[in-house]
Amino acid sequence: MDNKNINDHIDPKHTPGKPDTSTKPGPDSKSDPEVEIKKELMFDDNVLQKIVGKTASEVDGVMDLSGNIISDMTDRFRKTDNLKKGVSVDIEDNKRVTVELDAIMKYGTKAPEVFDQVTDAICQNVKEMTGMDVTSIKLTVKDMMTDEEIKAQKDADESTEKKESQDDKDPQPA
Repeated sequence: MDNKNINDHIDPKHTPGKPDTSTKPGPDSKSDPEVEIKKELMFDDNVLQKIVGKTASEVDGVMDLSGNIISDMTDRFRKTDNLKKGVSVDIEDNKRVTVELDAIMKYGTKAPEVFDQVTDAICQNVKEMTGMDVTSIKLTVKDMMTDEEIKAQKDADESTEKKESQDDKDPQPA
C-alpha cells in the first residue's frame, strides 16, 4: 500500500502521535442541526411532597402537617423536620399532580382563607419548580390547636429532645 494514500485522509495540521483536538462538527455534534437531543425531566414523588410540604407549612395558620403513626414514630429519630409528613402526591404523565394534605391549624383561623392561601402557594411553587400543573388539592384539617396546646406541645418536644440528648451523652453499662 502506498504511504501517500494512507496520509491523504489525515489533517495536515495534525501531528502524528498527538490526539486530534480539531473542532470539526461530527454526526453527534451539537452544531449539527439534524441531531435532536432527547430530553426527559422527571421528578420523584418525594420531591413533590417536599415542595408541597414546605410550601404549606410556611402559610400562616398552618401549625403542622400531620402524618400517620408510623411517620410520627420515625420523626422522633430524625434530627430535622420531615417536610413530607402529612403530604401525599400522585403524578400523572409527569405533567399533572394531585395533592392530599393532613394539617393542624391554629385555633381561631379562618380555615377556608388559609386553604385558599395554601392552594395558591402550592400551585405557584410546583409550577415554578417543576413545570407541572396541580389539578387537585385536598386538605384535611386534623386538629385546631389553641395557643396553650401549642405551648404545651413545644414544651413536651423540648423535654423529649433534652432527654434524648442526655441519653446520647451518658455511656451505657456493658
